[in-house]
Amino acid sequence: MSRPLKDGVDYFPFDTNFYTDDKVRLLRAEFGAKGMYTLHYLLCEIYGKNGYFIQWDKSRCFLVSDGAGCGCSPDYISEFVAGCVRCSFFDERVLNMFGVLTSAGIQRRFMRMLKNRDEIEIIREYWLLDETSKKDVPQGVLNKLTFKTLKSSDNPDKSSDNPDKSSDNSQSKIKKSKVNKNNNICSEQGKPAREPVIKLLLSNGDFYPIFEKDVSMWQDGYPAVDIKAELKKMNLWFDANPKKRKTARGIRSCINSWMSRCQDRGGSSNYSASSKTSPNYNDATRYQDEKAGDISEF
Repeated sequence: MSRPLKDGVDYFPFDTNFYTDDKVRLLRAEFGAKGMYTLHYLLCEIYGKNGYFIQWDKSRCFLVSDGAGCGCSPDYISEFVAGCVRCSFFDERVLNMFGVLTSAGIQRRFMRMLKNRDEIEIIREYWLLDETSKKDVPQGVLNKLTFKTLKSSDNPDKSSDNPDKSSDNSQSKIKKSKVNKNNNICSEQGKPAREPVIKLLLSNGDFYPIFEKDVSMWQDGYPAVDIKAELKKMNLWFDANPKKRKTARGIRSCINSWMSRCQDRGGSSNYSASSKTSPNYNDATRYQDEKAGDISEF
């Protein structure tokens, strides 16, 4: 009796420029060599189990902690995954909506590993690629793709018959109550999702969420600056100067530059930080280039 085909793969390609990728450099600057080990472990979990994604919740966090060992506590794993999301190594929207770790780069690499498979099933809601682009999906793989939705997994649709990959499709919607279970990684179930302090306008018309944790980090680095007030000023400036808005990859570097200039000018007017601390020179976002393009395939 032959073994059933697995969804994942037995190995995945490792690029020679992996450690020079800006996203990996950000993670290494913040989490050190231990972070690189954790990153490899997560990629093995993703490629080995489902091939292009992994469900992420409290239980999976504990399993990864136990499997990785080397002092990788659940709290550390949770914080590391949050760091991966901050630097866009994992897709934030898919994680928040469905509790899944994936990225366009991971999916793109997965597509190139499956030329010998007869059929490839993809969950539509997790899909981040463009089927019409040969860069994303090779022609030899395109005809093998079969999409299924979270609500109707027993009735998959062929990509050639239904190229629409919009997540707003009524068939691909799931109940909000189910989505909320997967928010707040490694936290108690049932807690509401974190609410952003502010959402900054981006060049593509979307918004970049800023959370209280981000504000605290910048406050440590720029103690004379009223971070929340300056973020509001930034949003007003972006609103008045649409051509000056940043991409999701460049916005954090822009924020750091803005706050640094404000700090150098003496800080925000009439602002006195409740606890002034020395600048945090280990802040990984200092190393991000706001003008960087698509610097990573992940």
